[in-house]
Amino acid sequence: MGKIWLGAHMEDIDNRMCPHTCTFTTDVRMVRSSDAVLIHLWDVKSRQSLLQFLGPRDPSQPWIMLENETHLRANLNSHLKYSELNGIFNRTFYFRSDADIRMIHGFIVRRGMEASLLPPHWVRQPEMGRENATRLIAVAYISDCIDHSGRLKYISELKKHITVDVYGKCGSLKCGAPRIAKARVRVDTDPCLNAAARKYYFYLAFENAICKDYVTEKLYNVLYYPLVPVVLGGANYSSLLPPNSYIDATQHTPAALAKILVRIAGDPEEYESYLKWKKYYQPSTVGSYKVFCDLCAKLYDERLYENNTISDFHDWFVTKDYCRYA
Repeated sequence: MGKIWLGAHMEDIDNRMCPHTCTFTTDVRMVRSSDAVLIHLWDVKSRQSLLQFLGPRDPSQPWIMLENETHLRANLNSHLKYSELNGIFNRTFYFRSDADIRMIHGFIVRRGMEASLLPPHWVRQPEMGRENATRLIAVAYISDCIDHSGRLKYISELKKHITVDVYGKCGSLKCGAPRIAKARVRVDTDPCLNAAARKYYFYLAFENAICKDYVTEKLYNVLYYPLVPVVLGGANYSSLLPPNSYIDATQHTPAALAKILVRIAGDPEEYESYLKWKKYYQPSTVGSYKVFCDLCAKLYDERLYENNTISDFHDWFVTKDYCRYA
């Protein structure tokens, strides 16, 4: 798998901060002696090239498919037909709840005992208050203009009714470097998010695809700040976030959402009600690093090595993403 992507997400393992000890290597000569093989789907060009690179799989050795994008984007690099990979993988490392190891980008914990059980650097203390100043309604940071969710069209319609500033390649405004998976971002020191928290009421955390369980760092990053996220995606947000902490754009037309946002922004008491959850919960913004610790733990579980070959990979990876297309 890609060495740059891997290196950006392995700090906790390399620094021995995980509950279980693991050693990761990108040296293909170690394939036969490894407990498991992690294969980043983005880097797979074909079934033939993968098998030539790794050799035939030992049936007792897990070959774990790793991907943090939906099937709609996972083959942009190679235009791979997913049916080519039937019978290749026997474990999965993915964002969906039915994966063997879940690729998450953040999580919420209750303050107190629950938070104290986590390593301190896994939990961010969110900013509680806001400065009293004139602010604009909503902001979005979007640098990926390949749009399967319809978010760009939705924002275009929304802008007919309220002010929406769009930063990144898909907008007219710029702030900082693009946020990519190869870089580990300290959310609490990000100058662009800091500025957004002081200039806007709402942050449009719109995903590039509306698929089962798919939610990315753009949601968890904003939870650190006194901004109210407006979500658009296929995840069950009520199971991920505290009550009354977000607004779901999929439940409203752009015109109806604009009215809601204007009303809330104009009522300080109602707006603050969307931030009260921070008194009882804390966000973590290191989900995609924690999951490699989860993988370490799985390697100690005998069930990971049971026979579980995915005979119809297209069905598992594509059909069961349950995406809604714009």
